Amino acid sequence: MDAGKLDDCRCCEGIKAPDPVRNAPGLPALRYRVDVQPGFYARMLESLPMTRADASQADSPRPLARLLARSSADPSVALIDACACVADVLTFYQERIANEGFLRTATERRSVLELAWAIGYELKPGVAASVHLAFTVEDAPGAPGVCRLARGAPVQSVPPQDKLPQVFETSAEIVAHAGWNALLPRPSRPADMALLDVPGVATAPGTAAVTRKALVLLGPRGSFPAGSANLYLGLNRQSLFRLDPALSSDDTLDAIEVGRVYFTDAATGIAGGDLILFTAKNGNKLAALVLRAVDVVAEPALKRVRVDLEPLPAVAAPLPPPAIKWVVPYAIKPVLSFARAQIASVPFTSVSLINTVSAQAWRERDLQAMIGIQRWSAASLVRAIAKRASGPPVAPEAGTFAFGAKLGFFGHNAPRWAVLPRATANVHGDAYPDPWDKGDPTDANGGTLGASRTIWEDSQGSAIDPHAYLERAVPNINRAGWVVFDAPDQAATAYSVFDARETSRADYGLSGRAMALTLADSDGRVLAESSPPPFRFRSSTAHVASRKLPLADLPIDTPIAAGDTAIELDRMVLGLSTGQPIALTGERDDLPGVDAAEIAVLADIVHADGRSTLVLQQPLRYAYRRSSLRISANVVHATHGESVSELLGSGDASAPHQSFMLKKPPTTFLSAPTPKGVQSTLEVRVGGVLWDEVDSLFGAAPDQPAYSIRIDNDARLQIIFGDGFRGARLPTGSVNVAAHYRSGIGPDGEVDAGTLTLLRAMPLGLRGVTNPVPAAGAEGPEPLADARRNAPLALLTFDRVVSLLDYQDYARAYPGVGKARADVLWADGANRVQLSIAGATGGAPGDDVLANLPKSIAAASDPSQRFAVAAYVPRYFSCSAQIAVDPRCRFADLQAAVSAVLLQGFGFAARDLGQSVTAAEVMTLAHTVAGVLAVDLTELQPYADGPPPASVVLDAVPAFGARWNAVTRTVTPAELLLINPAALSLTEMSA
Repeated sequence: MDAGKLDDCRCCEGIKAPDPVRNAPGLPALRYRVDVQPGFYARMLESLPMTRADASQADSPRPLARLLARSSADPSVALIDACACVADVLTFYQERIANEGFLRTATERRSVLELAWAIGYELKPGVAASVHLAFTVEDAPGAPGVCRLARGAPVQSVPPQDKLPQVFETSAEIVAHAGWNALLPRPSRPADMALLDVPGVATAPGTAAVTRKALVLLGPRGSFPAGSANLYLGLNRQSLFRLDPALSSDDTLDAIEVGRVYFTDAATGIAGGDLILFTAKNGNKLAALVLRAVDVVAEPALKRVRVDLEPLPAVAAPLPPPAIKWVVPYAIKPVLSFARAQIASVPFTSVSLINTVSAQAWRERDLQAMIGIQRWSAASLVRAIAKRASGPPVAPEAGTFAFGAKLGFFGHNAPRWAVLPRATANVHGDAYPDPWDKGDPTDANGGTLGASRTIWEDSQGSAIDPHAYLERAVPNINRAGWVVFDAPDQAATAYSVFDARETSRADYGLSGRAMALTLADSDGRVLAESSPPPFRFRSSTAHVASRKLPLADLPIDTPIAAGDTAIELDRMVLGLSTGQPIALTGERDDLPGVDAAEIAVLADIVHADGRSTLVLQQPLRYAYRRSSLRISANVVHATHGESVSELLGSGDASAPHQSFMLKKPPTTFLSAPTPKGVQSTLEVRVGGVLWDEVDSLFGAAPDQPAYSIRIDNDARLQIIFGDGFRGARLPTGSVNVAAHYRSGIGPDGEVDAGTLTLLRAMPLGLRGVTNPVPAAGAEGPEPLADARRNAPLALLTFDRVVSLLDYQDYARAYPGVGKARADVLWADGANRVQLSIAGATGGAPGDDVLANLPKSIAAASDPSQRFAVAAYVPRYFSCSAQIAVDPRCRFADLQAAVSAVLLQGFGFAARDLGQSVTAAEVMTLAHTVAGVLAVDLTELQPYADGPPPASVVLDAVPAFGARWNAVTRTVTPAELLLINPAALSLTEMSA
């Protein structure tokens, strides 16, 4: 080589030392490899001349110093090349093994499994989905009406295309009743109506308004819409004249004037123009009002007749017609006290049932005790109460009446007095010396009669006895019946009949048969009225032959509202119990045409007024149309997984830690209120004796019949028995180890509503089964990403919940929970931890998780610290953008790629509870797609139902944690803000 110049042999450059192995924190993979094949090969060649025979002796000879061959064809060099390849392979796998030794960098599930075992953490095996099943019992005549299903009854789903059927088994025994197939909410209420004195219209300026009577509908305080016309508030019940005084009501009521009534379909023969009499009672006092039927419409489907009314024309000034459209008020009457079972004998009679059962409020347990003590038949009691509740007694004088006949009074068709022949008067004397029509002459000096005769007097002006004569005989005028007298110049007046007799009558120059009416006062005695209304004999009309019209119950139009905690049924239902689940299905009131369903749990059952009221533990989530709601009480909890019985093998007392593997994975694990959050369905029997499952055999007594389980990387469950020091050994026997377990777990069990319809064995008396709501709460075996995050949490909390982060970590590691957030709220004068959780599969957490997680936390936390667990609130945002693409790329391809990136980046797996979305974040994600040159956001705002609002680009769309509303005194759980796929729009940016 020349001085100062290197030739191309590069022999003097030396071998570059490999870079030192360093790893910065937070890397997704460790760098552990010291070198690769070229580096190993070069260093070995370089070290050949320098290698001594004895490395410990400095003067040891270098036998390879004269090995100058460097050609790969030389056997020595080829051997070195082979060794470099071996070193390359070894260091490659050494680096992979090093990565598998750390939780964050391990890529194999087996590695994560072993690392978790090292710290006492078992990867979650998953949890089975749960659901509630509603059974339908055959109710045909002759059917038993009752069906008992044992615990573990299997029900199979009807799978959709490309899916396998799933088997669920009931978690408890159920006794289903035909009468519980479809309980109905109370559809109607009695027509509690009254006659009310209200201010009328002044007849002239400066004069006082005349009080008038109005027909009003009564309701509890605040039950009518505010601002309604003819609304009267705060009426005292004791001062009201009610059409049915026997109806129970509050002490203070509201009322609204109405112009429509409903009669049962037995009210026939009513036509437009007929008069309808309303009589009401307050103690011994009576009040009456006469209205005219305007429109009569039969509604056979509802078994009723609708009659629209109008007031009769007033003498002084016409009255405006009352309202005919109104909402039937309804409210469940609060119960202040409950009856208790009586030891003294009570006869099973109608009067006793009314006084003892119907007239009091009973809790289910107390009424059942009463039935048992009195030895009553529950079925007979229900039938008797139902019959009585359908027709409450009404005071005989009060009610609503129509009339079968309309006629005039005797003499209304008589000739005028002036045209009578006068000859007879010269022979026999004048039989009618005085006239009877207004304007007739009374003397030769030109005097005239000032007013026609009234119905209360004869043609000569003398009072008659009885009170009045009708023009002809009329059948069906009964004592204590009603008549109404009406005239153009007089207000219609109702009278009670004391007596009605057919008789002969001669007056007004006429003779013939007539009906003599004797009227009665409010006390039932002969009416003695000194100044009766001047009904004129020619112009007055009598409406007689009254018949009572039964008022129909008014349909309750108010929905079963979201947030309600009580539902009144249409009848009495016995046998329900506290803690029993029920299924509610029906059309949503706020979304017509959309059906909804939910499961509720009974907190109490109250019986009053012949009907049962279901008190719920939690408020309803949806509002239902009352007429569509159906409630099934034949409901039982069920979980995913099919029962398997298996003979494991033979015990060998000489073998320590004998183990067996179950042959039908995956084994079902159910949600449970334990630190692990699950419990196995495995039962192991040795020689027919049940052995106990323990978390670990460490610490087990030498003779303790126990075993532990371990789930391998292939989801197979291994059963491990003791060695005689830590847990008992298996006794020697032939095929004496047996297992019973259930197989099935994970998201496959989250079947849709209405798909669990196949019973493996249909018992006698059962018609069918279904699941009103989808199955939920499932989680598959713990994935690697979750295991990396959850395994250290066990060491952070040590199964104790103390700090705010402990609540969040504990909940996040709980099976069936996908996301969790803990917030501290100041509520009701104290701090409270609010845990918001999401299900592992992206939806709401299952009912089992919501029930078991609080119990598990309560066992591991400070009892004085208040906390609550609730499902998260999903929220969505709209996003629109224009994107500029590389001219070499097709817009359609980039549009699909950007959409996929945004949907993934703002989907359930990538977002946390309470995490907001920023415009910068959206644009950054869009720019990660190769070929995107520019992004211009045109919309970023919260998504709302209804018509789309104007496009707005916000810097950030906020998502909130849990919040306390001091006004409504309710908690809103944390929100999860996700992108709405239907509100994502990407267009190409114009040049």
